[in-house]
Amino acid sequence: MDLRQLTYFLGVAEELHFSRAAEKLFIVQPALSRHIQQLEEEIGVVLFERDKRNVRLTAAGAYFRDEISKIKHQLEYVTEQARRIHSGTVGKIRMGHPGSALYSILPETLAMTYERFPDINIELTEIAELELLEALTNYAIDVGFTREVSIDARFSIQLLFEEHFALVVPHDHPLNETNFRDIGQCQEEAFILPKLDAHLHYGQILHGIFGEKGFRPRVVYHSNYGATILRLVEKKLGLSVLPISYRHGASALGVRFLKLDTKTQLYLIWRSDDANPVLPHIKEIAQQAAKHLSLHSSYLS
Repeated sequence: MDLRQLTYFLGVAEELHFSRAAEKLFIVQPALSRHIQQLEEEIGVVLFERDKRNVRLTAAGAYFRDEISKIKHQLEYVTEQARRIHSGTVGKIRMGHPGSALYSILPETLAMTYERFPDINIELTEIAELELLEALTNYAIDVGFTREVSIDARFSIQLLFEEHFALVVPHDHPLNETNFRDIGQCQEEAFILPKLDAHLHYGQILHGIFGEKGFRPRVVYHSNYGATILRLVEKKLGLSVLPISYRHGASALGVRFLKLDTKTQLYLIWRSDDANPVLPHIKEIAQQAAKHLSLHSSYLS
């Protein structure tokens, strides 16, 4: 028994006429009759009652038709699913991201992915820069948004966009858009910052923002999570420096963003040898999402 025989059987069962079925199946009638006879002999069941004028399904034949139809539909579904998985239109990918991506590219990327590929499952993990490369190395995530430039051949990166840093102050702080010149005006202030790891590109940029004005910030709290930092600034526990895209998630908070000249970049990063068929779609969509953000430049400036 093979799939071709079963297809021939279903054709005759639908038409109940060998000539018409043969025409639809693109086979000559004697060959079709021979295939049906071989199938009946193989399973030991008479499937059709035949006479010179009529063809009818036996009770066993009707049952066989119903069950084989189900199996054929399931096989078609399984085959199509296999094709979709191979093409990356169905599957799973684990994505790591910094908190700032929540306020810029991440929602747009997820929305575009769902619109185009609703059967792709994305598992999200908010993760600090210090831990992201380790998570990729250990296969805890498959792709990530990062502000680090990696030269490690094990990873590939794709620049998505750049944005300004901003000084974040409480809403009633004396500094505002009118009188703010540069961060040198904040030498006596307390700050809430991520851990300034000098080995990380992001840490070097933050060090440079203060170093250019000849002082080191007095850090009273450390946090690698922007949402936490924003709430602490709102409670007037210190000032902070964050990517300006955080502004779009802070409209309900009592904080103010004062743009700095210094910029930071956001990249997509993944393992160079990763063969996950979903990954090329994510790379393409992330780039499209970045272009969309650039067209709406208020997000990044």
